[in-house]
Amino acid sequence: MISRVFFIFASFFSFCCILFFGYQLIHNQDTISAESIFNKKDGDVLIINNLNETDIKVTSFSYPNNQSKLIQKITSSSIYSERVFISSLRNRIVIELSTDWNPLSIQRYLKHKKIRYKANAEMYLLENGFVASYSNNLLIIGKETISTNYWEKMNWPIWDKMASCNIVHLSSNPYSQDIYCKENTTTFFQSNYQSLKASDKVNDFELFASVLPKGLSNYHFQTKNYALSSKNLKKQDLLYQWCDKGYVTFEIDGVKVLISDFKLTTDPFELLNEETEEEELVSGSRSEYAGIKISSQFPQKTTGSFFIKYIEDKVVIAENAETVNQVLAYYETGRTLALSEKAKKLIYLNLPSEVCERQITEDKKFTKSITNNKLITVSKSQFITNTKELETEKENTFTLPISQNIRYILNASSMQICFTDNNVFGIQNGKKLWDKSYQGTLLGSPVCEDLLNNADSQLFFTTSNKIYLFDLNGNNYKGFPILLKNKPCSEAVFFDGKKGKNLIYVSTNNTVTKYNGQGKRLKSKKLSITPNAKAPFVFKNDKQNFAVISGNNGGQLLQLDNLSSYNSFSTLNEKTVFCATETTPAFFYPEKRKLIRNDFNGKKSTLGSYPNIQSLQTIKGNTRNAISFLSDKKFHIIDAAGKEIGTVNLPTSNISYYQVLKLEDGSSIVGFLDNIENTIYVYTTQGKKITNTEFEGQEVFCLSETPEGIIITTKGENLIIQYKLDNK
Repeated sequence: MISRVFFIFASFFSFCCILFFGYQLIHNQDTISAESIFNKKDGDVLIINNLNETDIKVTSFSYPNNQSKLIQKITSSSIYSERVFISSLRNRIVIELSTDWNPLSIQRYLKHKKIRYKANAEMYLLENGFVASYSNNLLIIGKETISTNYWEKMNWPIWDKMASCNIVHLSSNPYSQDIYCKENTTTFFQSNYQSLKASDKVNDFELFASVLPKGLSNYHFQTKNYALSSKNLKKQDLLYQWCDKGYVTFEIDGVKVLISDFKLTTDPFELLNEETEEEELVSGSRSEYAGIKISSQFPQKTTGSFFIKYIEDKVVIAENAETVNQVLAYYETGRTLALSEKAKKLIYLNLPSEVCERQITEDKKFTKSITNNKLITVSKSQFITNTKELETEKENTFTLPISQNIRYILNASSMQICFTDNNVFGIQNGKKLWDKSYQGTLLGSPVCEDLLNNADSQLFFTTSNKIYLFDLNGNNYKGFPILLKNKPCSEAVFFDGKKGKNLIYVSTNNTVTKYNGQGKRLKSKKLSITPNAKAPFVFKNDKQNFAVISGNNGGQLLQLDNLSSYNSFSTLNEKTVFCATETTPAFFYPEKRKLIRNDFNGKKSTLGSYPNIQSLQTIKGNTRNAISFLSDKKFHIIDAAGKEIGTVNLPTSNISYYQVLKLEDGSSIVGFLDNIENTIYVYTTQGKKITNTEFEGQEVFCLSETPEGIIITTKGENLIIQYKLDNK
């Protein structure tokens, strides 16, 4: 019995001894790990598991400046099983291997890394005053010999040894970030950060790309809830009250812009009107608000003002009206992130689509999302700036906000002339050069050409009570405007008289009146017909000047030099246009799906069958004129003799307006406006497409040839748009 008790006691004692000495073996002073070298004094520790995958710059990890050169050499190349630990606050670096270090392996390692050293017993004096020692599989580097006081060892948070690298935060609440580097993106996975609450993730491309200008910079998107949890928004902020899913800020031309969605049940304008005690205002009728902060960050000044407008189902806000209108102009012309693959890639390529936050600047590119209290940050390693994209946009498309309706746009070579109902102004590259008002209602089509034969162009137009002649700086010529005693039927017309420039106009009291080029009235003549709104057609036959005056009850041919009647003719087809060769005038008109040519000698000829002839007009050339028209999905040009000299097959039959432009090299191009799609197409008059780009435009446009290339000037919703086609 005693022996049995002794045996049990001996067995129990042996087991306890094994436990005791096993514990001592594990925790004795010969046991050391990398974790035991670092503690809270180090702040954060970067652990590089795979040097080939890790770029320290991408991690945004900071460390003492005096060890930059040494770390650069250590991380420039790798050896098998090498793991590097770096302190953020102290001169403390640890190199861990899967096998133990020895003097030979240390020397080989330092030579491989190209680190200068001097061996001293079991110490190694490195360059820049650093010292290295080793213990088992750890090479420990610092400014002095580091005591391996492993009793300082603290419990580290779990970190993934299969990650490219890790950042262990040894603060009062330690946590780790596991970082995975793949191609040109880096993912930060913060797995034990409990302070974050769940936040909805949003696809900001789907939410905002259709209204964002593709030339933007400093893009920053946040969901509503994430902005609240990160203290960028407060519940009392107006932006928080109307916002539904999120908002985005960015810069255009250096000015900050905010675009937000809003809840179906909450109108931003109603909230703003309540703040100004103007609830009776119609929603959206006001665009400027002053002294209101919609968040702590916008606008920048509490007493400042901002401008807000609807854009689709969003609101766009900026601190000046021009910037809001510029964003609307980009949207109006289709220059958005959604419609540009290149611009889309600049913001979204290689980054998650559904996020809580996305920020893209010239020096950082990242997204953040939260799932189950885990913060996931994806950073783009190769930054692609979009400054050049914005500059390209600025060079090739210009916009000018305008509240008035544009009726005409004329080519004036280096500038373009625009007419509203009571103003005329010159623009260049989206900038207004001058602006003049005029009186009366504009009649017919204004003209901009060298009417005075002085190698400069003049702007000539007629209203219901005056005739105007401007130079291209908007100044009146001597004798203009001419005040008319009788209301004109149509626009006045210039011609070359025997003693210089003359002009005539036809009035509603059936009278033709002639003036000289300085606006002085010369003489008038009573007509035997009742004139209509068709402008007089002036031509030269031999050395005499003639004018065809069209009327509702016939027409009259006048000799202009002495203002005498020459002959009369029957009523012309209302779609008649006039054209002249060097010697013979002629008129053209459609009749029963045929194009008819008739000269003033009574000779009539049929030029061909053209179904549905539309927009018949005269084209003025340098030496000869021609006519042009649309027929179904074709455009035709016919010279004054009746010969077809150009044809264009059109992509649509919905053409409402076109313009032919003669270029300096003798060739011609023609632009067409699709009034259904609001799209402008540009071709040569021989049918070749100038560019595959289709330009957004409404109602009217103008082609101009400039030294920088072809300019297309058109209108959008409350703006003038200018597109530049580069010279090839």
